Amino acid sequence: MKKLVVIALTLLLIGCSVDNDSQITSYELASITDYDLPDELVLGRTYDVRVGFVFPSDCNNFQALDARRAGTTSEERSQIYISVITAVVENNSCNRDVTGHPASTRFVLTVDEERDYTFRFWTGQDGDEPIYEEVTIPVVMEQS
Repeated sequence: MKKLVVIALTLLLIGCSVDNDSQITSYELASITDYDLPDELVLGRTYDVRVGFVFPSDCNNFQALDARRAGTTSEERSQIYISVITAVVENNSCNRDVTGHPASTRFVLTVDEERDYTFRFWTGQDGDEPIYEEVTIPVVMEQS
């Protein structure tokens, strides 16, 4: 029985080995071009927010959407930073000089602060400084 377990583990390890020595993956942000936000947010409601972006090149693939609050205080929780992360396989046979295609993704936001929400959408870089498009949306109480 021990031999069977050892053989099975050996086959599993051999079958799962991946030779990625020749491929290096790096990550880049994609410029956000548009988004769908309501004119006002209702306290306690959950929203599905669409974010449109353009891949930096034909070599980029979607990796993740990062929508995070600025911190833990009430003021910081109402400030949302949004960016789109893409992955690039450096040894891929694609053209880095060709701008990638437009795409979109979504994130879910639950409005749990009574103050206005400020969304900062990453649109690019100016040297070392990130550039954000800032949008402030008022929060209202749900009317019965």
